[in-house]
Amino acid sequence: MTKAIALTHKFIVTVLPKPPFNFDGTFHKPSHFPDKLSEWEQETYWQTIRINSQIVGLKIEDKGIEKPKLKVTVYFKRNISRDDIEALKNELVWRFQLDEDLSEFIQLCKRDRRFYPVLRKWAGTRNSCAHSLYELLIITVLLQNATIRRTVLMTEALLERYGTKIKFGGKEFFSLWKPKEMNNVSEQDLRDLKVGYRAKFIKRLSRDFSDGKIDEPALRKMDKDAAKKELMKLYGIGPESVRILLFEALHHYDTFEHIAPWQQKIYSRLFYNKPLVPANKIRDDIKKAYGKYAMLAVHYIWEDVFWKRKNQHIGWLEKEIRL
Repeated sequence: MTKAIALTHKFIVTVLPKPPFNFDGTFHKPSHFPDKLSEWEQETYWQTIRINSQIVGLKIEDKGIEKPKLKVTVYFKRNISRDDIEALKNELVWRFQLDEDLSEFIQLCKRDRRFYPVLRKWAGTRNSCAHSLYELLIITVLLQNATIRRTVLMTEALLERYGTKIKFGGKEFFSLWKPKEMNNVSEQDLRDLKVGYRAKFIKRLSRDFSDGKIDEPALRKMDKDAAKKELMKLYGIGPESVRILLFEALHHYDTFEHIAPWQQKIYSRLFYNKPLVPANKIRDDIKKAYGKYAMLAVHYIWEDVFWKRKNQHIGWLEKEIRL
């Protein structure tokens, strides 16, 4: 690994999320596995991001509650144009859903007597995704058929070999490689990092992106069914991966369709306090209560238990996630 690239220049932009807004719930998802791509502390979040091929560092601070306000310090190495700045702001608004109107969902939450205290606590939390579609796809592939611990090890190995180390604001992070940078990497090179069959998926997906076969801006404008049809064409991507992409990267809330076996066990505990409830019943009950916001409601309740895990041991949860 080469020496970290220092981003020594900086400027500040202000972003105003639509109220209500929960900073920590939006910028930190404790259910996500730990990586070296971002970092969160209460009311402050850091990550790297590519804007028109240039890697910049972000420090995002919460500067308002009743009137939400974000102070975004952008660290960079070379000049950034006004167009780049505007593109960055637009990308942040999209990825973190900062202009989303949640009023209808909030009214719906008030009908849920059991979970309303949880939903109210996290009111204003956005369904956010820090990553581009390609980056999330790579993470999704690494999550396939692996414990969280194994996924962490594979991610670290890939970042150490092919990522770019960035230093800004006294901190160091990685930026994922660009798709075309995988063109000269062999499948065996990837397998040597112990990613197994995923090496073939990483190579194929990277080639499709570098060849321009996948249009992320176009996917963002599609309805759920059209986007799902396009995503299902991706090599090595099944129903659970598509659900993740539709919800996290494309922000469709009505995607509570496929339930993986390990998720079924956690949902059973969360919603019924039982070891195992049929997946169809879980799905039907949640969709009946929340309709087009089903996945967003599940997201709030799911993340809440992982927030609790930060401060207390939850035996049944540890057994399932095996981190």
